[in-house]
Amino acid sequence: MSVWKNEEILKRFSYYKGIIDGTHIARYLIAKTLECDFNPNDSLENLEKLLNEKSTEFNQLIDKNTEELKTREIKSPNYISLAETIANKYLESCIFCERKCGVNRIENEKGYCFLTKDSFVSSAFLHMGEESVLIPSGTIFFQSCNFGCVFCQNYDISQAWKGTRDIEDIASKVDDRNLAALAEKLVDKGAININYVGGDPIPNLHTIVGSLNHQTSNICQLWNSNFYLTDKALSLIIDFMDFWLPDFKYGNNKCGEKYSGVKNYYDVVARNHKRIHDGGSGEIIIRHLVLPNHVECCSKPILDYIAKQIPKCVVNVMGQYRPQYKAYDYDEINRTPSSKEMLEVKNYAEKLGILYKPVS
Repeated sequence: MSVWKNEEILKRFSYYKGIIDGTHIARYLIAKTLECDFNPNDSLENLEKLLNEKSTEFNQLIDKNTEELKTREIKSPNYISLAETIANKYLESCIFCERKCGVNRIENEKGYCFLTKDSFVSSAFLHMGEESVLIPSGTIFFQSCNFGCVFCQNYDISQAWKGTRDIEDIASKVDDRNLAALAEKLVDKGAININYVGGDPIPNLHTIVGSLNHQTSNICQLWNSNFYLTDKALSLIIDFMDFWLPDFKYGNNKCGEKYSGVKNYYDVVARNHKRIHDGGSGEIIIRHLVLPNHVECCSKPILDYIAKQIPKCVVNVMGQYRPQYKAYDYDEINRTPSSKEMLEVKNYAEKLGILYKPVS
């Protein structure tokens, strides 16, 4: 049975399904019709204030009739132009993720992600292994990540190369126009969304936002991320993404620091999930990878939070964990989750009334 025959899935992902069917317009296309006259040399404070004003205007527009929205003309400069300008200013003392390295990536300084202002793509293809509502997904895998997960299954593009190989030898450099061209090629091949992943898209936020002014197709924009970005960075994309595919790995800060090398993991990610649920498109699949021996400290607290604070989310309870990369050094996660652990997590989600079966 098609997952779209599930009434609850259709209800929760109605805008996304409308984009696929051609009855709704992708949010980024609407944003491009919102004229935004600004001086790029103005103070960051004034530009951020204008961004907030344009966000309010955008959210008034999004509720208008689709036929009325189709008559609107693309403007230049527009709301996306403003967001791109601010993103590039943030690069001067990088605050895209909550590490807040503060390096000047414009001047080719490198922080934890080992990226300067340039973005690199390791692959781009139609992915048939994503959640059923998302396939065929036009996935664009970015090189590098702001996390250091000891069990990363994509460690070859996320972190293992750092300090050992030149990134230009293992990935292709892209600018905003190149990235847009990649996205349009994926549309031509039959993608029903453009899926920004990695590694992680967060360090490449400026390139992704910039590419939206060069894309033309009415297609869902999808943010697939560890979601450890700052509130200011999230403000630059919250109105442009139609669908969100964030991780929710740990139910506390201690596990986040131990296994991914980040501080305040739970506080940051929970905050960001709440914001896109309440103020973004609200169309979200949270991916929770069940870790062995972490049902009580991680899985259950995460599900409690989802049920109480972000109930419109659909959850993919994932049993795909296997020891990879450096996980062998940690006895407690040096195995796959047991069938008993998986059943316990799924039963707990069921008890809380969380929708998970159609995408898990």
